[in-house]
Amino acid sequence: MSQRGVPFLSLTIKPGELDALVAEGRYGDAAKLAEKAEDYARAGGLYERIWEFEAAARCFRAEGDLERSLANAIDSKSSQLVQELAEALRERGKDGQRAAMEVFGRKRIFANAGAFAEELDDKDAAIEFYQKGHLDLDAARLLEEVGRDREAGRLLERVVEADDDSPGVVEARLRLGILLARRLQHEEAVRYLQLASKHDDTKIPARRALIVELVALGLRDAARDVLAGARADDPDLADDVEEVIRLHRAELQPRTNEDDTEVVAGRYRIKKLLGAGAAGRVFRARDEVGGRTVAIKMFSAAQARGHQAYERFVREARVTGSLRHQNLVEVFDFSEELAFLVMEYMVGGSLADRLKDGMSQRAVMRMALDLLAGLEIAHQRGIIHRDVKPHNIFFDARGTAKLGDFGVAHLLDLGQTQTGGLIGTLAYMPPEQITGARLTITADLYSVGITLFEALTGRLPFMGPDFVAQHLGEKPPVVSTVADGLSADWDPILTRLLLKDPTSRYEAVDELRQAIEAVDLGEEAMPKPLVLPRAVPITEAAAKPKRALSESGGDVFDEVDDEDVERYQFETSIGRTDVSVLSRAVDTSLDRSVIIERYTAGGLDEASERRLYSLARGGGPFLQRALSYDDDQGIVVYEAPAGTPIGEAFDEPPAPRMVMRLLKRLARAVAPLHELGRFHGSLDTRTVVVDEAGNPTILACGLGEVPAGADTTTDVAAILALVQSILELEGAPNTIADRLVDTMAAAASNPERAMIRSMAEPTTGEELYSFADALEIALLKAQQRG
Repeated sequence: MSQRGVPFLSLTIKPGELDALVAEGRYGDAAKLAEKAEDYARAGGLYERIWEFEAAARCFRAEGDLERSLANAIDSKSSQLVQELAEALRERGKDGQRAAMEVFGRKRIFANAGAFAEELDDKDAAIEFYQKGHLDLDAARLLEEVGRDREAGRLLERVVEADDDSPGVVEARLRLGILLARRLQHEEAVRYLQLASKHDDTKIPARRALIVELVALGLRDAARDVLAGARADDPDLADDVEEVIRLHRAELQPRTNEDDTEVVAGRYRIKKLLGAGAAGRVFRARDEVGGRTVAIKMFSAAQARGHQAYERFVREARVTGSLRHQNLVEVFDFSEELAFLVMEYMVGGSLADRLKDGMSQRAVMRMALDLLAGLEIAHQRGIIHRDVKPHNIFFDARGTAKLGDFGVAHLLDLGQTQTGGLIGTLAYMPPEQITGARLTITADLYSVGITLFEALTGRLPFMGPDFVAQHLGEKPPVVSTVADGLSADWDPILTRLLLKDPTSRYEAVDELRQAIEAVDLGEEAMPKPLVLPRAVPITEAAAKPKRALSESGGDVFDEVDDEDVERYQFETSIGRTDVSVLSRAVDTSLDRSVIIERYTAGGLDEASERRLYSLARGGGPFLQRALSYDDDQGIVVYEAPAGTPIGEAFDEPPAPRMVMRLLKRLARAVAPLHELGRFHGSLDTRTVVVDEAGNPTILACGLGEVPAGADTTTDVAAILALVQSILELEGAPNTIADRLVDTMAAAASNPERAMIRSMAEPTTGEELYSFADALEIALLKAQQRG
């Protein structure tokens, strides 16, 4: 006998006999002879050569090489032998489990490989194996466990595309419905949960989740109907909708991932605490589904139904969520059950932050006009903000002001007086709000007056501490007497805004806007034009005071000031066009980045200069601002927008609603140009950038020469082509409008699609906006029906 693996060949085999058999090609005889001599390793190798895999597995098992034995057992198609060897490897602990995983992986038995990877708690490897084996349900399960909901959702959507009632599809509908619920996509979640509730294997968990989602959509009666029907099959189910919601809420509570950061609703990864108060906290978070930074307000006493602070929290979500405007802080998501509100993250901070360092009159004017634009939308919807103040006015990366925090907003209802006590901030509160009298929109205009007074002077008109008595009976000072250098044009505006009698103030936002636009700021009317950085020689022409005039004769850019010679510093080259070079610099006066464009051939040609003035006059929140222009030297300074070129901004086609929002904002950006009879003319993937919140900016710098024959239709066609590329739609750009109807409103009714197609083909930004708006409405209606 021999020790295993070390046979005494001389006892059983004549010298050279085994080699002779192999030389003759008699591998079977040689293998049997080697096996009899207990040379199991050589026997196994010989059996492999003649594809007798089960015999090879037997020999390698006798040799103790379970890994090679398993590989041959797999090739032999002997499921019982495979099972025995896998179990034998499992009994060897982690080393054996890893060996089995690797064998199954090499042999493309991905289900077994994934199972062993799970036993080793190597979820990443298990996910990879399951995906290779198209085991989407298993891969999705693990992706959810590690917090990668977006990828899990894609796999589940692929499963349900089969649209049959096989067990896998039924299970995928349930899990996709629950995943979408966790993402707060309630309409889509309801659709899948309703399908899952029709099958015995999934109806109990599907109905429980469906009750919660129907309530989230405001359909409590429907939720009660589902509850009544569900209790027959699910006797453990609570008999009250609120109790079902309370028990189910645990499934949607914040969770942590491998780096221990909190994830709210399976979607929002908490990054940093921004602020806290008695009612809750506000965090900066990462939306892992939308791929953007957001602010999330979390109420700290969500169980306190009927609590006044909580009701204000809910009111803020509902009111703000119903308003959409570039000068209102946008609300993305809200969960009344989990008590959180997800909003646009305002990277520029609040007006209260900016007042610490003081503001120029020009900056105050821009802020005021932005604020009034947002406030006007609220008033048109019958909403009074009731708490306009610096802490509730925020700035985005472009410096655009946006009104937020509608937590104490008051709905105008047939002139009713206020209820619920004194709500708001006393230092900014109008007399009628203090006394509880009937409120109109002029209440907000009084608060705007207090805010403007503070922004212009650095102090409040009424210094307290008895704000009530001062608002009710004290006359405010004339604003120009409080701070030096203010335009006297502010005096009548602020005096009228702060009148005690609401009926004596401005009657509408538009009237106030016109008054502010007419304020003469003298040298502060527009940004100072460019004077070259110190490293570049200053020419005599650059140093001379001069003025560039608009086509209509009014000033667009102000004159050069010798004191600003060193204003633009740290200049760095960033690129060139056929007619200009571009660089980035720091505007040390305002502590911001700017783009400087120098035209290389004696300045701008006539067409380019006309376009520049049009862009400057038509500038808005989605069009890069032209700040200053030196026409002698052909130098233009622009704001430096944040974002990624639109061609690189999306790894995959974005959600339909995001596409519609993007389309509408691009249309809104060019509409003012088209109203002036002008156009951009150079819209493409390099001249549109998108920031992390999905907001586009059309660039005004680096455009090169104006293309011959361009007009407003050129801009419209270019925007549609951009959307076509984002959605990865095929076809010529001139057919993209029809393709959009088919893609975005596929579930819309035939009359709705016919109505959109009947609209005239858009040729201007305003017409394109109307087309996109109609398409978005059809999309929303289709989603609601679904």
